[in-house]
Amino acid sequence: MAAIALAALLVWTIGAPIARLGGALLAISSLLCIVSGDPIATRAPLLLGGVALWLAGHFLTAYKTRVWSSRLAENIVTRTPLRYLDPVRGYEHRHVRRIAAGSTPESTPGRIHSPADDFAKWERELAAGSAPAVPAPSVRPVAKRVPVRPAGPSRGAVYGKRAATIATNIAVRKVPGARAARSAWRFVR
Repeated sequence: MAAIALAALLVWTIGAPIARLGGALLAISSLLCIVSGDPIATRAPLLLGGVALWLAGHFLTAYKTRVWSSRLAENIVTRTPLRYLDPVRGYEHRHVRRIAAGSTPESTPGRIHSPADDFAKWERELAAGSAPAVPAPSVRPVAKRVPVRPAGPSRGAVYGKRAATIATNIAVRKVPGARAARSAWRFVR
């Protein structure tokens, strides 16, 4: 019983990234072998197994975080009969990932609030016959604070990141197939 509990704990904690990486490597190696001339019949089960393992890793991550970490996995699940097993149901959870892309805060589940009804509040105050509460000014003098600059990245880190971006852009323009590889990586990511 302890071995089963330990195995379940290991699968829950480190199983998702290992399944995603292992499945992707298995699928890619199967595709490379098929392209190099191996018969498809011998490599197709490995290819399907790799895809299934990759998708299982994404399912486990989605069950843990309630967010899909890959658009490709999300699209596979939501557009097939696997949608009945979808751990990320609902608009709020599905669009949490899009916050970084500049979407509105209303699409996040933690920030959905009903709009403030100030008019109803004013009506209640008028009906009660009381004036709105005005906060009392503080009696204690406030010491003037010197603004503290938050510690940001060092100049070396900033210039290094810029240099890496420039080198990547040059490589994508000059190296054959690099643009396709970057586009495929962005699609899978």
